[in-house]
Amino acid sequence: MKISGTLFLFIFICNTIILSGQINKSDTTFLIIKNISIIDVGSGKILKKQNVVIKGQFIYYIGNSFSERTSTNTKYIDGKGKYLCPGLWDMHFHLCWDISNDTLLYPALLKNGITGIRDMGGDLKIMSAFKSLKNVNKLNIYGAGPMIDGNPPVYSDFSLPVDNSSDITKLLDSLKNNGSDFFKTYSLLKEAQLKEISAYCRKNDFHFAGHLSEYINPETSISLGQKSIEHLNGLYEIWNESRSRFDSLTDLMLKHHTYICPTIITYQLKTRLRDSTIVNKEYSKYISTSLVKEWKITWGKRVERHKKLEDWDALDKTYLSQLKLISRLHEKGVMLLAGSDFAGMPYVYPGISLHQELKLLTKAGLSNYETLKTATINPAIFMNKQNIYGSVEVEKYADLLILEKNPFDNIENLKTTTFVIVKGKIIKVQNNKS
Repeated sequence: MKISGTLFLFIFICNTIILSGQINKSDTTFLIIKNISIIDVGSGKILKKQNVVIKGQFIYYIGNSFSERTSTNTKYIDGKGKYLCPGLWDMHFHLCWDISNDTLLYPALLKNGITGIRDMGGDLKIMSAFKSLKNVNKLNIYGAGPMIDGNPPVYSDFSLPVDNSSDITKLLDSLKNNGSDFFKTYSLLKEAQLKEISAYCRKNDFHFAGHLSEYINPETSISLGQKSIEHLNGLYEIWNESRSRFDSLTDLMLKHHTYICPTIITYQLKTRLRDSTIVNKEYSKYISTSLVKEWKITWGKRVERHKKLEDWDALDKTYLSQLKLISRLHEKGVMLLAGSDFAGMPYVYPGISLHQELKLLTKAGLSNYETLKTATINPAIFMNKQNIYGSVEVEKYADLLILEKNPFDNIENLKTTTFVIVKGKIIKVQNNKS
């Protein structure tokens, strides 16, 4: 809920606070950040010299004065010269495939200011366990559970293969009742099954998102209500073949409010087959032994396929064209989401890869402000959770970053995080220069 200037004036004069319906009135734990500049992702402006009061898990007050009596254990942070930014979301991440991933990956994510992820394929029991964590380092998770694919599927792990003999309603009921936040559809799904998924979602106020299927025209998937398209597969071919069809497709995306999560970092990585520095030694400690082995095998096969100079030149040309594709999507007004595809692509490292993705989005023509929105307010709107996530506002969860520098000046200033605040709890981090 946004508070008007008149209401702020009333608060200032009366030295009182309007309590949110969400905020627990009995919670007397306060955190006060004094004299800080707020990054307003709604307007693109900087709100200077603000005092931000956090009570429990929520932002309680924003303004120039706060006189309510607080508890003796109130904590203070001096925000002078610093910036307060919403926590970041990685909107294409694979977390819920190993029960130890919270211990292994959360430090890397929090270090990079990521307070939420959209899990794009995993185990619902693991996701439920992660969501129920009570520790300080708990992340926000919005996940699909297993992917719904054709029969046979691309991947047997974490996939539910369906065909004409499948009871789609029973399968979707099971996913929804066991904690899926949405359904992820995959690359080999047939049109008949997608239509059943679409009908179920319309009836149950749910949504599906995922890959464009090789067997279904993108126009059909979008018209059926696919809420987000993951990666550029299926779009890039149209971009190359017919710009007029591509523009018609973007018009259809706008009509149906379809988002795209381009994960351009995965395409940029393909141009680095000759790069011996592709292994990030600092972040290798966050990668499990099994995933390291999988990366080496997958990357080795990729290198083997592209031995010739003309192959490398073609990969470079494709990547540069894909940047232009993203630029066109943005120019047309399609909503973008920032995602890294950790555990879906070799050498995408947790946390730091989202910053690389954001930098690449600026190369595609987005301003620093527009790029920041793809990891903050755009995800919140996509999830229909903009009332609790995505911006620094009263009544929203206190998932926040304190930065040394302004990300509107340079998106890489998001790496100057000194404190991450998750649901009102402070985590001190070192500036991330990797």
